[in-house]
Amino acid sequence: MNGHAKILFVIAALFNVAVGLSWLVAFPLVQNLMQLAPAEGSNRMILNICAVLVLTFGYAYYMVSRDPVKYRPYAVLGTIGKLAVVAVVLPVIIQGGQGYILGWVAMGDLVFALLFAHFLKTHPAGSAA
Repeated sequence: MNGHAKILFVIAALFNVAVGLSWLVAFPLVQNLMQLAPAEGSNRMILNICAVLVLTFGYAYYMVSRDPVKYRPYAVLGTIGKLAVVAVVLPVIIQGGQGYILGWVAMGDLVFALLFAHFLKTHPAGSAA
């Protein structure tokens, strides 16, 4: 695999780890920074589940960086997941129901989704990456 793709998936992994860990260990700070509603009780549990899934995807991106042929399906799932995040967040931002900082985070996911799609297009299944 070329160095650019390896760097892409390592950066994506670090991005996800930063987001997931910040939700788990520093949510009050994230809440204030991103102008989010408080998450308590079962809402906090759902947030923590989301954080764990974000961390899991981060691990998957790291695995793609290590072996792009074996873990190529993770890049497909990552593309779908990141586009889904944009599809969920963007309408809320456009309607003005949420602060703009969350929109910038979602745009980060859009950029990663486009870069993942480019990787998948330029490294077809069955080819040496």
